[in-house]
Amino acid sequence: MLGGGIIARACALRLQEQGCAVTLVAEPDTAPPSWGNAGHIATEQVQVLARLATATRVLSDHFPRGPVALDWGSTPAWLSWSFRFMRACLPGRVRESDAALRGLMLNALPAWEKLANTLDRPDLLDLRGVVKLWEGTDADQKATSALQTDHGPATTTPLDAAQIAAFNLTLATPVKAGVHFAGTAHITNPRDVLDTLLARFVAAGGTHLAARGVKITPEAQTVRVNTTQGDLTADRVVVACGVRSGTLLPDVAVPLVAERGYHVEWDHGGQWTLPNAVFEDRAVVVTRFGSRLRATSFVEFTRDASAPDPRKWERLEAHVRALGLPVASPFARWHGSRPTLPDYLPALGSFRHAPRVVAAYGHNHLGLTLGPVTADVLSAHILRGAPLPTAFSPDRFGLRSGFLK
Repeated sequence: MLGGGIIARACALRLQEQGCAVTLVAEPDTAPPSWGNAGHIATEQVQVLARLATATRVLSDHFPRGPVALDWGSTPAWLSWSFRFMRACLPGRVRESDAALRGLMLNALPAWEKLANTLDRPDLLDLRGVVKLWEGTDADQKATSALQTDHGPATTTPLDAAQIAAFNLTLATPVKAGVHFAGTAHITNPRDVLDTLLARFVAAGGTHLAARGVKITPEAQTVRVNTTQGDLTADRVVVACGVRSGTLLPDVAVPLVAERGYHVEWDHGGQWTLPNAVFEDRAVVVTRFGSRLRATSFVEFTRDASAPDPRKWERLEAHVRALGLPVASPFARWHGSRPTLPDYLPALGSFRHAPRVVAAYGHNHLGLTLGPVTADVLSAHILRGAPLPTAFSPDRFGLRSGFLK
């Protein structure tokens, strides 16, 4: 198992507990994308983002007007990706993609509940849902649209006047309408989730190698894995290295782009007791993690190695001040790269001509949401040959010659 985020750790634990001898090759990483996001289990997101409506937002919501940013210094990283994205927006592809994503999303929250119980840590999962809020003159219209949209397993309820008033007693900028999404959840402590998964994996007999995977070479009956701590031989290799996954599969088309997100986090001094909220007009998610508040935003298409843009943090901090959120400490800043394929679906399953290599990457915004259910479907695929939807095929972007020798 290659990778250190929520996908890799959940899959490693699931396979280890089902009788496999698993080695997890992962560098000590204090802040993978699954740690730095909003902590939201987004079961309401049953439509892929690869659709024409999303493409138009690149123009209307481009930074600094909105949360979408193109790193012009990294144009080669996203230009060819964008052509594949447009092909994925064809109506037939969208219908197939939506159906595949919905199938995963229907089981996403039950899989999280099962995992929390397996870890003996039900406190890691908060099932109270999330509130989405609007501030503008069209707030009621946008809330009505949200209520009428298909959200899969999530259900929606409009906030009443008293609930809106409770927010406005705290906020400096009043909100005018809101919708509560039940059947969603959030993680109460992302770092604790990752650490608990790793500790349980090791306790179950798994091996953690603090290293980085460098190269994978399929052989006749095994797979050779080169790491920074030496070479390994395995019956199967699962690649769950996020944006780095393509570097391990140099002869396979892996059109991943680094879709960077940013957050700022601070102590709220015990002054924030309201529900976790998405301020839709600002594209900002505010999540409480114990004594801390975190504000997350931005979709920046770039290279993983490119320098972060300080203006994104400054904009988040400006939103925090404009909303009047309680701040009792300096801001801590983070950025991280979501691994995004052009059709906004993950790559899951064995390569057709290299069945000992298994893909588990490309979860874009939904890595945290889909971590446990990915572990369920991949373990069934690996151990029992359970089929996966063709929309998730890791071969769907093509193979290059030389990979299978």
